[in-house]
Amino acid sequence: MPLLSRSLLLGALLTLAACGSTPTTTATSDDVLAATETLDSLASAGTLTVGQTRQLSVTVNGAAPSAGQVTWTSSNTTVATVSSTGLVTARAAGSATLRAALTARPSSYVDFSLTVTAATTPTTPTTPTTPSAFAQRVLDLTNAARAQARTCGTASYPAVAALTSNAQLAQAAQGHASDMAARNYFSHTSQDGRTLSQRVTATGYAWRAIAENIAAGQTTPESVVAGWLTSEGHCRNIMSASYKELGVGYATGGSYGHYWVQNFGSR
Repeated sequence: MPLLSRSLLLGALLTLAACGSTPTTTATSDDVLAATETLDSLASAGTLTVGQTRQLSVTVNGAAPSAGQVTWTSSNTTVATVSSTGLVTARAAGSATLRAALTARPSSYVDFSLTVTAATTPTTPTTPTTPSAFAQRVLDLTNAARAQARTCGTASYPAVAALTSNAQLAQAAQGHASDMAARNYFSHTSQDGRTLSQRVTATGYAWRAIAENIAAGQTTPESVVAGWLTSEGHCRNIMSASYKELGVGYATGGSYGHYWVQNFGSR
């Protein structure tokens, strides 16, 4: 199971509002069928991509219909299907009309026009395969995170400047990652008792402020950075404007298989 350490510091959701369109409605003398459409955040009004879903809803006389009161149909089930509750699933590229009709009076209905587009094949990023490539990818992902304002726990952080790679911090980070993997432990304190400050100072880095994130078990740079960002202390280190430079360490071995270290610093 992947681990994230508690962060070590020295010296120093997005809500999308749904929009809807007003479909055509054929009124009846008794029950009044009105339509509302709740869109998920993945699609614009009237369009879905193959594989996506959308929940449609209608009201009868201002209230949600009871079970069996409304019948849902699709004019083209090859393109889109619709469940008895109005959940639409896009099946193939094309157009379809989704109809909600009063079961007892089919002449009273609401039509929803839908266009389905073909799914695109995402470009697969090149997966790094060496420790140095992994370290560069962690730096890139960390700077991408710093480029956006975010909340770490209860603290809000603005976007901050990118970190630059530092060879001395990288030396300390790589040394600690390799040591944890070789000696099969997981801690900010080395098994010989050395602390973060001692490891960084030994490289000759004349620091004013330093911090460290460590993790174990995550197999990719993407998963480890995502894990750090969901942990308050680690996220604070990543987003802190106090740090200007970063060194990254990655090693394989030990019980967890993968060990990661970020050493932040400023001089």
